[in-house]
Amino acid sequence: MTDQFTETTSKSWFARIKSALSGILFGIALVIGACVALFWNEGRAVKTATALEEGAGIVQTIDPQAVSADLTGKLVHFSGDLKIEDQVADAQFKSVVAPKGAVKLVRTVEMYQWKQNSKSEKRKKLGGGEETVTTYSYSKEWSSSAIDSSRFKQPTGHENPPMLIDGGSANIASASVGSVKFNGSQLDSIGQATPLELTEAAKQDVQAQFGNGKNVVMQGNTILISGDGAGPNVGDTRISFSYTSPTEVSAIGAYQEDGLKSYKASNDRSIFMVREGKADSKEMFDAALSSNTTFTWIIRAAGFFAMLAGFKMIFSIVGVLGDIVPFIGDVFRFATGLAAFAITAVLSTVIIGVAWIYYRPLLGMIIIGIGLVLAVAALFMGKKKAASSAIEPELAAE
Repeated sequence: MTDQFTETTSKSWFARIKSALSGILFGIALVIGACVALFWNEGRAVKTATALEEGAGIVQTIDPQAVSADLTGKLVHFSGDLKIEDQVADAQFKSVVAPKGAVKLVRTVEMYQWKQNSKSEKRKKLGGGEETVTTYSYSKEWSSSAIDSSRFKQPTGHENPPMLIDGGSANIASASVGSVKFNGSQLDSIGQATPLELTEAAKQDVQAQFGNGKNVVMQGNTILISGDGAGPNVGDTRISFSYTSPTEVSAIGAYQEDGLKSYKASNDRSIFMVREGKADSKEMFDAALSSNTTFTWIIRAAGFFAMLAGFKMIFSIVGVLGDIVPFIGDVFRFATGLAAFAITAVLSTVIIGVAWIYYRPLLGMIIIGIGLVLAVAALFMGKKKAASSAIEPELAAE
């Protein structure tokens, strides 16, 4: 069985027109969705920034070793050593236990599998038809997620078995800094991952559950389950573990006797932060504001490109109609691509500006005012340059 083959498909001009017409509806939906996302994103950004600014003004830095009851419900900040009484163990393999002080244990499972790759090349034909040449190739790799080989273009000879077991994680039930309590999930994202050194008991545990008729060997900090011991072969599985154990944390949230909670600002936005190491409240709020700005620009970029893709789908019918002569279709696509980009640039900017007026009227009006001043200045300079260009030939003629 070859690991590579090529498939050629053809589509008539009328079939392409039908697909383009269907694509217009999806393009319209994509543009509408992008508009909604851009408007929502500005509101989210403003509300989050407002809540963080409010929180930065009222937060109290406390000593976690001596917390008074009158702080209940207040927004507090503190730093200190993390104290953990219990140990976290893997849910599947009870013999796998993280060292004391760990807040999270992660099980990573990878299986050696077939993976399909494809590469397509489209060729326009005289009369508006289109021919697509697709090359499929197959390779083997370790993957932590199951690859469904039944969806391959050529599944025969490239079958992937189901995974023996999935990856997963376990958190410590609770931890504390002084008298302030945390639940394990609140500490889920902090700390650097450290590989867990496995014991012979862990290997025996895996052997008992999944080693029937298979070879189970320990390779460093990894347990390998294989069919014949050679390879790797498709279906071979390797399991490893890692843990995180932050020793000092800084946190901001609403103090409660039963544990630190999210604090609700006056606009109902939640404030809760926890990070490894020692950091003052200003540093943590500044980092949160910076993250909010970064996320805002990511959504703006995603909305822009989604809108651009939508307009290209709407205008794609023009290129298909022109493809009756391939060169003309390419010219039409270039022109409509520029139009789609220009419309997207204007519309996305307008939506963001309107959103700012809606959520922050004064600042939004200032931004639009600056834009109008720049536009008028550019127009004035353009007219002045055009007038000077017209005078120069007359002076030269004299």
